[in-house]
Amino acid sequence: MRNTTLLLGCLGAAGLLLAGCGARTEVSQSGNAPAQYSHVYITTQEVWFNTSATAGPDDTGWQKFPLTTPATVDLVGDEDGTLGTIATNVNLVAGTYSQIRLIPIDSSAPLSVSATAIGATYNAEADYVNPATGTTVQLPLELLNPDKGIGIQASLKVPIGSVGSAGIGALAGGSSGIGTGDATSTAGTTDATGIGTSTGTTTAGTTTTSATGTTTTTTIASFTVNIDGNRDLVPFLYAPTGTGGTNGIPGIMLSSHATAFDLSQVTAIQGTLTLTNLSGYTAVSGLPDIQATAESLSADGTRHEVVLSVPVHSDGTFLLYPLPTSSSTNVYYDVVIHGSGIATIIIKNVEVTLPSTSSSSSSFGSSSTTTDTTTAATTDTGTTTALSAATINSTNTSIDTATITPPSVNTVSLGTLLPRYASTYTANITAAAGGALPAGTDIAFYETLSGSAEVPYVIESAPIDPFNQNLANAQTLSACTVDSGTYVASGETINVISAAPTQGTGGYTVAGTAPNYADGTFTAVITPPAASACVTAAAGAAPPTTTTPTATAAPVSVAVPTLTLASGAATGSVVAVVTANSKFNAGQLLISHEGALVAQVPLAASLLASGGNVSATVPAGTASSLYYVSVRVWNTTNPASTLLRQWFDTPADLRSTTSISVPVTIN
Repeated sequence: MRNTTLLLGCLGAAGLLLAGCGARTEVSQSGNAPAQYSHVYITTQEVWFNTSATAGPDDTGWQKFPLTTPATVDLVGDEDGTLGTIATNVNLVAGTYSQIRLIPIDSSAPLSVSATAIGATYNAEADYVNPATGTTVQLPLELLNPDKGIGIQASLKVPIGSVGSAGIGALAGGSSGIGTGDATSTAGTTDATGIGTSTGTTTAGTTTTSATGTTTTTTIASFTVNIDGNRDLVPFLYAPTGTGGTNGIPGIMLSSHATAFDLSQVTAIQGTLTLTNLSGYTAVSGLPDIQATAESLSADGTRHEVVLSVPVHSDGTFLLYPLPTSSSTNVYYDVVIHGSGIATIIIKNVEVTLPSTSSSSSSFGSSSTTTDTTTAATTDTGTTTALSAATINSTNTSIDTATITPPSVNTVSLGTLLPRYASTYTANITAAAGGALPAGTDIAFYETLSGSAEVPYVIESAPIDPFNQNLANAQTLSACTVDSGTYVASGETINVISAAPTQGTGGYTVAGTAPNYADGTFTAVITPPAASACVTAAAGAAPPTTTTPTATAAPVSVAVPTLTLASGAATGSVVAVVTANSKFNAGQLLISHEGALVAQVPLAASLLASGGNVSATVPAGTASSLYYVSVRVWNTTNPASTLLRQWFDTPADLRSTTSISVPVTIN
């Protein structure tokens, strides 16, 4: 899992800390991507904050912070807990913020210095291994209305902090003994990067004096934004040359459903799988095609929902972080371990808690750190390893240099688990009678444990190809039974049993989900084809030598019912008034909300040639019914060379109406 940190300080116009204006704030970005991706690059040029949960990108109230140097991060490149600096010394005052907005740089823009430095070809890019050829494909990652950014709702509190003169050098690079280049000074001893102590904990803060020296205190507020590539990376085909979207030019889109967490209210679950004797679980990229997912019950109690997914690494370890928890109620997660070549493992009722009061000062939440700056000795309240030296500097050019590990008191251990080898089969979807699926639909494959009061778990999921109404890559599914057990205590052995789910061995039900739509109806059970019947092995044992690790049968086809609008939403329409442009004879109209795809409509050759109106159906009448329009157009004589992506500034605001027109003049 990738974490990318944005460090923020409370500064005045001259770059100095203002006493009492706010705590130092850290914002990190964590991510996850399926194993076939070797890199997913995203370049950020601005970060915005707003106290309103409903403000759109053109509304008032935003605190906007352009970055001196855009920062490029890789959602795949780092292990769990790694932090990389996007920016430092941003003036974010104390308060409660209900939104964070990241403004990325599109893949079509000139390559930024930071993207060049990290080895990217595009500012936004997805690299994956083609399973048919085994070669790496580098594609521009297509963003939806990037100028409007990726909006993330949250409840993030920046407490009021008090800082003294020692804090100026720590964050602004001054000469008070903690700035870059100061080896020693009256304010204390610094390391090579000028932080103040070799522990990497900043000493900016309130100054007091004692018999042993001067002490400073810093209050830290830490937040994270999470992007789950399982849902948000949308592979697709366009300019099809065959029927049913089975051939065409590949592309990939970021349809963001990012979430944000206050890191003072999160915890972690870790575990280890013994993979030594297994085969068939490694993706063509060389990484294990296995993930661990924390799930909780949906609001209506009819199914489990994904809260967080992370990769299992080549050594078998995984770390589910950050997981939201509570200081007032017990919070439980069920952990689903799933992927190619293993029988699914479900560990139920994993209780997570906040750290105790004595240990709550951690780098993963609001904290305070005190340092005796005369002797450079550090009095630690939980944060001596919170920030490495490279994260506290006066520029934003240091990328991916700091590492944070959640404190052990915050981390629940599942111990070591022994997965079973399991043969696999594949499945793909078609739209059922009743209409197409919304363009932003995520398809989930569910299994239900036997027993009373059990409800379905998400085992695998993927976004649909919005232009072809199928999965761009057929979903791989375990053909065998499920291992399940109940968590007892951190680190203790969990006893698991193997049994068929209620859908039968290797059976699944399927349903779609999308924002502002009710959860989809479950399909009838799908089962493995005869050629892909379960072949398994005992836990920890090598697979049978008489079988191949993956079945070769054609994908099982499943018709997924369309979705209905959620309660409170009305049927709305965005009418694009298209001006003719005869350079293009094919394309798509895209409707997005906060960087997520909501709807798409084909642009016919006749419409592009003569102009006219085209309408897209979207949810209306909700706080999130604020949309923006973009297009993808090309000429079928040479689609790849003539492809044009263009986005438009005019909002399609359906929050209080059910229809609106937007002018679309294609360059």
